Amino acid sequence: MSRESESMGQRLWTSLMLAIALVGGFTAVAAHAAVQESGKGKTVLDGVFTADQAQRGRQAYAVHCSSCHMTDLEGLSAPALKGEQFLENWREDSVKSLFTFIQTRMPARAPGSLNEGTYIDILAHILSVNMFPAGANELGAGALSSIQIVGKDGPAPIPKFALITVVGCLAQGPDNEWKLENVSAPVRTRQEKPTPAEVQASQTRPLGTGTFRLVYIDALRPGFLPERNVGHKLHGQGYLLSNDKGEGLSVTWLEDLNSTCKE
Repeated sequence: MSRESESMGQRLWTSLMLAIALVGGFTAVAAHAAVQESGKGKTVLDGVFTADQAQRGRQAYAVHCSSCHMTDLEGLSAPALKGEQFLENWREDSVKSLFTFIQTRMPARAPGSLNEGTYIDILAHILSVNMFPAGANELGAGALSSIQIVGKDGPAPIPKFALITVVGCLAQGPDNEWKLENVSAPVRTRQEKPTPAEVQASQTRPLGTGTFRLVYIDALRPGFLPERNVGHKLHGQGYLLSNDKGEGLSVTWLEDLNSTCKE
């Protein structure tokens, strides 16, 4: 079995594992990309919530969340909200993405029924239980997009098979292999098809220096013909691949940004 065939199996497994993390709503890709590419912003290691806020969140969590996720956040009829797998699902993404997931999906019997402040307090509690430090200032809605979720050792490469969005220039290589060149830094996303906001954000995202081979490009939606888009700046979305062939994208979406890559 070839590595690319193996990656298809991994893709199906990952789709299942990431089901708890996929959100059909809006993401913070534009703000998160700007933070990532500028090197600015904070991470959850920087004390982005207060101890009092986490305590309020603990009380709200006990009322609205513990029946499914358990008091210790280990999960029962719902996924765990702490530990290695939880962090793997969310690291290298913005706190905004996790907040949006919680706000739009929880509590299970009444999604979106709590006020914004309560959801943020619950988020602070989750971060606290995951052993991220408290700080002097409360976490607020306006800061969510500029704070990155990272592991205990700080920022790291995005995990293999995570859903990502990139911007790059379409080119055809040897053996008719399609690739994106001058690719921007990848950003995690939570869905296979981009929102209009994501595509709009990609219009102004600067190109980078990466190269990604494109896998399963023939399975894209009818009407997308790569030959017509050679040399164009594209928004790409899909699962991150990495093996002895280098970086790759198991493509779920490509969209022409109506801009060529020529200077």
